[in-house]
Amino acid sequence: MGNLSDKFSRIFNTKIARVCTGVLVMVCLTVSPAGCSFLSVQTPEEAGRQIEPIPQTERRDAGTSQTSDLEVGDASFPDAYDGETDEEDYEVVSGDSSGGVEGLYGYTDEEIAAAGASNVGRFAYERLEQSDKRVYNEIYMTLRDLKEEYELDCKDVDEINRIFLCVMMDHPEIFWVSGYVYTRYTRGEVLEAMGFRGAYSMDPATISSRQASIDAYVNNCLAGMPDGDDYIRIRYVYEYIIRNTVYDTESSDNQNICSVFINGRSVCQGYAKATQYLLSKVGIPCTLITGTSTGAGNHAWNLVRADGSYYYLDTTWGDANYRMEEGIESDYESISYDYLCVPGYEIFRTHIPDTPVELPNCTAIADNYYVREGAYFTSVDEAGLRGLFDRARAQGRESVSLKASDEAAYSAVRHHLLDEQHVFEYAGMRDAGTTLSYWENRELLTISFNLN
Repeated sequence: MGNLSDKFSRIFNTKIARVCTGVLVMVCLTVSPAGCSFLSVQTPEEAGRQIEPIPQTERRDAGTSQTSDLEVGDASFPDAYDGETDEEDYEVVSGDSSGGVEGLYGYTDEEIAAAGASNVGRFAYERLEQSDKRVYNEIYMTLRDLKEEYELDCKDVDEINRIFLCVMMDHPEIFWVSGYVYTRYTRGEVLEAMGFRGAYSMDPATISSRQASIDAYVNNCLAGMPDGDDYIRIRYVYEYIIRNTVYDTESSDNQNICSVFINGRSVCQGYAKATQYLLSKVGIPCTLITGTSTGAGNHAWNLVRADGSYYYLDTTWGDANYRMEEGIESDYESISYDYLCVPGYEIFRTHIPDTPVELPNCTAIADNYYVREGAYFTSVDEAGLRGLFDRARAQGRESVSLKASDEAAYSAVRHHLLDEQHVFEYAGMRDAGTTLSYWENRELLTISFNLN
């Protein structure tokens, strides 16, 4: 990031005196995963005001851009997770034994039924066949109880892998598992049984200690949970995790909830599992989604059910500075709401899921952030725009963001705010020479303005 700052310093060498500190911060947003562009607006002292954009800059090289042809009502998803990941990969170790299967642990039918009752309603579990649900419960109990080896009611390695991933998709609270070990028990050429045990990264004493720390974090977070519907509580968790977590690829335990709840530093998998854990604690169904994202490779985010409808949620990408290198200081508000309760057709522009079960068709927008906050525009609405800016200033917000419903609405609102420069009126900036900085996400049809 140091070289990037030097580059911008050279670009701005004739204008730096009139550009506020926040400008450099927003310039950094040009390297965000969604590809925001940055511009600056200044109020000239003479009549006939002109908008003078800061020169566009090259985006950080993030490899070949990925696209998705997934569309609402016509989305297809892989039947099984292929396991070819980096951050989200689980360790799988295989073995063979010809010594018989005596001594392998087995749960009773009653114990399996009790586990099944506790898993009713979990996203991946509910999308399995009944026979697969039994194997799911066996794997779940084995991991939960830290059993050394269990004889599964399944001999298909691919199915075991798929169902294991379903368990991990549903259970962020199992933070001590980094993978699993399976053993083929054969007699001659005949496969008699499959033994299964977890790859445990912690002993029971460590698990107990960490759980106590996790409980303290969760209790502190939930103590401030506001009253309200699902959206209000989802937004609170989204903001809380972002404000209390630093994106750090070198953080320890960054594939589980310990990284967020104990260390306060994590990557996408930790953000997503922590979000899932907290929302599940307040009765909001939430599951882990893994796959890839444009320019960022392997990625994890969430599917959440709010007020009866499914939405996608990406807490990591909500952290506006998550890809900035350490050492960049800023007073700028670090939360982006572009990925708070979004429909599938929108997130699939940049996120490609790769899950062990089929995903629902998410089309609702009623609980999308922009819709709920009165920042969603289908046309130029002067009263609505004025109210949006007035509320932002009254709440002491450092920025205000809005979203258009389609390209036509985006062009009209953008023209009204920027070309006709009404944004200065809404922002209460009428003094000559005032600088107003803004950036755009043309992919998501959003514009954000810095009010400082």
